[in-house]
Amino acid sequence: MLLDFEDAGTPEELKADVVVIGAGAVGLSIYADLLRNGRDAILLEAGGSSLDMRSQSVIRSATNTGHFLEGLHLGRYRYLGGTTNFWAGQLIEFDPIVFEERPWLGLKGWLFGKNELQPYYRKAMAHLGMGSALETDDAVWQRSGITPPKLADDVDYFFTRWIKIANFAKLFQKDIQSGNGKVVLNANAVGFAKPQDGKGHAVRIRTFDGRQGTVYGRKIILALGTIETSRLLLLPYEDGAATPWSENPWLGRAYIDHLDFNVGDVTPIDHDRFSNLFENMFYDGHKYNPKIKLSEKAQRERQFVGAAGAFIYSTSYKEHSDNVKLFIRSIVSGKMPSNLGKLPGHLMSLWRVAVPMVYRYLRSSRMFHPKGSSIFLRITSEQVPLAESRITLKDEKDQLGVPTINVHWQVDGRELETVAYFAETVSAGLKAQGLAELAVNPLLAARDPEFLKKGDDTNHQMGGCRMGATPDDGLVDANCKVFGADDIYVAGAAVMPASGFPNCTLTSIALGLRLSEHLRSAS
Repeated sequence: MLLDFEDAGTPEELKADVVVIGAGAVGLSIYADLLRNGRDAILLEAGGSSLDMRSQSVIRSATNTGHFLEGLHLGRYRYLGGTTNFWAGQLIEFDPIVFEERPWLGLKGWLFGKNELQPYYRKAMAHLGMGSALETDDAVWQRSGITPPKLADDVDYFFTRWIKIANFAKLFQKDIQSGNGKVVLNANAVGFAKPQDGKGHAVRIRTFDGRQGTVYGRKIILALGTIETSRLLLLPYEDGAATPWSENPWLGRAYIDHLDFNVGDVTPIDHDRFSNLFENMFYDGHKYNPKIKLSEKAQRERQFVGAAGAFIYSTSYKEHSDNVKLFIRSIVSGKMPSNLGKLPGHLMSLWRVAVPMVYRYLRSSRMFHPKGSSIFLRITSEQVPLAESRITLKDEKDQLGVPTINVHWQVDGRELETVAYFAETVSAGLKAQGLAELAVNPLLAARDPEFLKKGDDTNHQMGGCRMGATPDDGLVDANCKVFGADDIYVAGAAVMPASGFPNCTLTSIALGLRLSEHLRSAS
């Protein structure tokens, strides 16, 4: 059932067995799983059913110090579906090494290995409508009829899989509309009420127009995203008293993201072989994106962080495609297109590409990029977690009366050697195989720390509520329960003590489904 807290008909007091805060990828996945297993649940969403700049102003009020964090404002969305409204839908599991102890990075490891999470990876894929995708990378290569050459001993190939329906508000539409639970829009969580008379925590909610309410749940799951989850837990109780977890040394700390670098231009030597290896594949309606990564063996032996690379095409027809889209939008909006005179040229250029593109797709189930397209290698690096990389409250308050936040993103610097070694190894491997020439950026080749400033964040916001064996090691335990609270849990990337190189969405969902099962089995 979809409700709006701005509607006076929505009760100011709501109750459920489980309250989930945040209707993004993780929150919606957990909520749907709870409902499908017969549980009574409420899902609270701060925004509405569409993008609203008043709600986005809460995000815009955040500030950043340290390494520039573009995704602080551009990678967060407060409305139903969250960032999945703008997400391309790439899915990948974490490698086993991510969960292991890595002394060279000062990492104790997760509280469980990948084997613990593997069943939930499979469940997540099925949950997201990806059950029919080829499960192993070997199966994709076999389907393609290609045996990839060995680029280097320290370089492995892998595939990411892309979800068919990336917008989770659409993916879980039936669950949202179901009468078995309640999804409440414009329900901004502004703090916790202190437990009274043996009862658990209650969530205080508020609208921008001042309407207030209280939501009670036997269990409360925070799935607001990394930054907003830390902000909510950093707040005192509404009466100003400190929360039991407020002195935890890891609250808001060890914030991490991934670092993305354009490391050099690529010039194919054998265009056809290069394209066959690195252009997207499409089988049975599923998209597979071939990439390369630094092997786990190399990470251990050379004491590196995780890193992966993707070959990015900048095609000559993108400008023509964008101009055709501009023309169509103008017509739909009833305006005279500004590019009307140039439209025939754009259509003709697209037609020249469309024919071979369709032919290659039908013949080989492959993407097509014409010869002469610009190509560069983009490397994504894991970040070394640092305690001083943290989320803190500021004195200023937003329109809801809640303190705004600052993210002080700190980058260690050890990532530089990993990225340089990986780029140089790939460059040598491409040339040795007669595939391509990679011109590595001179700053990177020189290991110049200035190159780190060229690194972008990837909107993969993690940490701030890391998992640990004790309160001295983390904010939440192995079941994602907050130390010091019996009824508050954190779901998603905020609990991750380390990340590897992959985007965190699939692992966040798998962790959320594991938490959902834990709560269901414990009741």
